[in-house]
Amino acid sequence: MQHFSGICLLGLGFSVALAAACSGGTEQVGLIKGLATAGDGSGLSQGGSVASDAGNGSIAGAPPLGSAGTPSDQGGGTSGGATGATGGSTTGGANTGGATPSGGTGTGGGAVAGGAGGGTAGPINVLLFNYTTTYGHQSRETAIPLLKKAGDANGINFDTKSALTAVQGEGKTDSSLNLKPDMSTFSDAGLEAYDVVFFLNTTGDALSSDGAAKETAYKQALQDFLEKKHRGFVGTHSATDTFHSAALWQWYMDMIGAKFVNHSSYPTQGSASIKQGVTHPILTQSGVPNPWSRSEEWYTLDRDPTNVAGVTVLLIAHDSAFPDRPTAWVHDMPGGGRVFYTAFGHDVSAFNEPQFMKFLIAGVKWAGHGL
Repeated sequence: MQHFSGICLLGLGFSVALAAACSGGTEQVGLIKGLATAGDGSGLSQGGSVASDAGNGSIAGAPPLGSAGTPSDQGGGTSGGATGATGGSTTGGANTGGATPSGGTGTGGGAVAGGAGGGTAGPINVLLFNYTTTYGHQSRETAIPLLKKAGDANGINFDTKSALTAVQGEGKTDSSLNLKPDMSTFSDAGLEAYDVVFFLNTTGDALSSDGAAKETAYKQALQDFLEKKHRGFVGTHSATDTFHSAALWQWYMDMIGAKFVNHSSYPTQGSASIKQGVTHPILTQSGVPNPWSRSEEWYTLDRDPTNVAGVTVLLIAHDSAFPDRPTAWVHDMPGGGRVFYTAFGHDVSAFNEPQFMKFLIAGVKWAGHGL
């Protein structure tokens, strides 16, 4: 396919007693249809409930995720919807293999602050990766079929070549179980086939399965993927509990924007609101309600991710356990690489929520230069 080239919550001064292990649980979520909000790519639905936002509107220049969803295997929710043709060409023309003008605009889709514009022609190819060396969320495996179903409906190919797909159970750690992913894709040539690398609830020293020497090469391949090839990265939930010290990998910490510090019990009812003054294609494309009420294991962070140049916070978390703080953001990297992170996704129930899946799919599309 065609490619385009070209986050402090300062140490939180509180302590909270937390369980040593995350508890499981599954929400049952009903079918919600067509949550894309009609508009011009710059407006946001304010204060609407999920039910009241339902509709068949579309965003000028960006097709809705649609109402034609397939009921998921767990919880009865849609796994996204059918989508029309993806994105638009870069204003002024596409530069295959070349630099995309910084701050460019996708036709009809609105400018993306500080980043490259335009869309990708054809399907978005995503490499799923979910290896853990510390706490392992069961959803890193059980969410895979839900992602693949949503991808099929939205022009996204989720490749599981480097993912561990056998369900190990909540709290199980891949490294302690002597499980090893196929790391052959983590090279310059191996990543060439992909638009996005997706860290699905990874934890710890996630590229270390083959030893220190090879880990160095794998890290360089991922760094080049974003900095030289200007492609995309998506991380969910514990992706900020991955390489979470400068000794492990400072570049990763700055790329993803912040590191995990603490979390609420699960489930905790809370909400997320769109950061005041922020507009972004991910928010408009997915029709995020404002506020967005949901149950989650809510994360706290070591810093405000906007301390990293190029980071724009999309959502602010509000829950009973901690002060307000960012919970989803994007990082427009120099040259055009794109990063989308959401702290949501502790349990597979999140991936059964139609609104969460719409948000995540829109994030994948944006990271893959498809919004």
